[in-house]
Amino acid sequence: METLAGTTTFVLHKVAVASRRAIADRLAERPGLTLWQYAALAELGDHGPAAQNSLAAALGMDPSDMVRLMDELITKRLVGRERDPADRRRYRITLTVKGRTALTTAAKVIREVERTTLQPLSAAERATLHALVTKIRTRSVKD
Repeated sequence: METLAGTTTFVLHKVAVASRRAIADRLAERPGLTLWQYAALAELGDHGPAAQNSLAAALGMDPSDMVRLMDELITKRLVGRERDPADRRRYRITLTVKGRTALTTAAKVIREVERTTLQPLSAAERATLHALVTKIRTRSVKD
């Protein structure tokens, strides 16, 4: 009989929940971001300026929640929102210099938490784990 502790996906979930909580706590301290705010900044950092609705789709957010999130990031001066010159009905979101700095700080915080979480593993084991979970995620996204 298989127990929860013997179920790989359950164990992965528990590790992910603890890591996510640690990341959220640390991001709130420095640089003062929520996970969703970090996710939006990271998406913009990875892919450049984006239409607000495209950013919502990339993050799997409801567009009305995205408006609220962008309002928060604009208030913090981490992003700019302007009419998209290609389609004046849409807004285009861009990272500001302050947003890039916050993203850099947040990425360092996340690497610190990840290093602590994965500390029991060797560098080779961490690389293998990353490759394996990336493979699973890539397959899950296709299905």
